[in-house]
This record gives sequence, structure tokens and C-alpha cells, in this order.
Amino acid sequence: MPGMRMALLGAIATTIVIGIGVLIAIGPSLIQTLERTKPTPVMLSFSMVNGWNAPQWCNDLASVLQKHDVKATVFVTGEVAEQHPECVTAFASQGTDVGSQTYRYVNLNAVADYQYALEEVRMGKEAVDRAGNIDSHVFRAPFGETNQDIYSLLSSSDITADFSYTTQYNKYEGDQFVKHDLVSCDCRDEPERIEQLLKLDLPIIINIDNNTAVGEIESLIVSLKEKEMSLVSASELTETDLTVEGASA
Repeated sequence: MPGMRMALLGAIATTIVIGIGVLIAIGPSLIQTLERTKPTPVMLSFSMVNGWNAPQWCNDLASVLQKHDVKATVFVTGEVAEQHPECVTAFASQGTDVGSQTYRYVNLNAVADYQYALEEVRMGKEAVDRAGNIDSHVFRAPFGETNQDIYSLLSSSDITADFSYTTQYNKYEGDQFVKHDLVSCDCRDEPERIEQLLKLDLPIIINIDNNTAVGEIESLIVSLKEKEMSLVSASELTETDLTVEGASA
């Protein structure tokens, strides 16, 4: 009886060893296959470039995102956040990231004074945080314009993710901002353009501002979901919690 038990245990051990060997052999190729079949992440990036149609546009957009169970990222100026706090609360309460884009939607590349630029970045974040009772760490420069001080401005303002560019986003890792490649387009681009981007196997950012009708945005969302795209927020894309609720300073 003890001999049979030992033989059984030996057979089990042998099976386990063989199984581990097979996993080691096929593991890398299996991981590569899974990565290839993983949907391309698409981030809808909304920007309140002015307040002419706020808060109606924000409320309507938030309803559409909730209706289709879509996460996204919305960038709001400090002025709009102060005047229309619902443009922050409508999104943050449903898991969409809310980021800042300076206080007055200022072109940072045209600002020569560092302290003035820093004030714009800090005040923009602080106004968004107060409006939504959040701690936001994501930023997008107005007009996509930055200067050589951008990383200093962001790190000094407790911002850890930057989506100012068309070919990259920058994430604070360790003691520096690290570049991550992406591709981007405007929501008014031809559908063929988006189809071409999907073939590049890189995260896609679709930029949309509040001059775009919410009906057009909903049509785009429906089209992307029909293509089984993975619609993500900035937090999901960067794997970092960029909008912390109930944590404003």
C-alpha cells in the first residue's frame, strides 16, 4: 500500500513537472497571441475650449457616456470649472477622468514668464479639484502647445499624466516623465482615417471639443462600439488613478 501511494505521488509529480515545462515552452508565444487579440485601446478626449454652451453640453455628454457605459477623459479650464462646477461633477461621479487645461485656456508656448505659466497650470488644476471635490492628475495643454518648461510646470503642480501631444502621452514614472507612443485624430476625420490608425497597433486618442454636437459624438460612440473597440479613460490607459474622488485640497 505505501508503495502504491509513493508511485501515485511520483506520477503526479512527473505530470506537474511536464506541465510546467510545456507552459515554459509555449508561454511567450501564448502571451504574444493574447496581446495581438487584445482590442486596441481608444480614448475619447473631450475638451471644454470655452464655456458658451456649458453646462448643457456637459450634462448631455455625461448622459450619453452613461447611456453607452463608456469611460472617457474630459479636460476643463479652471474658469469653466468655477462658473459651471457641474461640468466636473457630471463626469467624475461616473468614473470618467476630469483633467485641467490651465485656468484661462492660455497658450503656454506664448508665455515667457515661468511664474505666470505655473500659476495658470496650478490654478487650473485647483479650480477643477474644488469644483468636483476631486484630486486630478491629468493635463492637456491648450492648443496642444507646450514649451521647454512643461514637465517642471506639471510636476510642480502634482500632475502626473500629460496628453498635450498628437503622437505620445507622458506619464510620471520614478523621477521623470516617460514618453509612451500613441496616435491621434480629430473626431471629424474621415472614418477611413480611424480605420488606418487601428492597423498601427498603438493606443488611439480621438480629440473632441465642445463645438461638436453631442448627437455627432453619440454616433461616433455607437460606431466604435460596433467595431468592438476598447473605450478607455486616461486612468485605464495609463494604469494609474488620475482622478481621485473626495480628495481635493
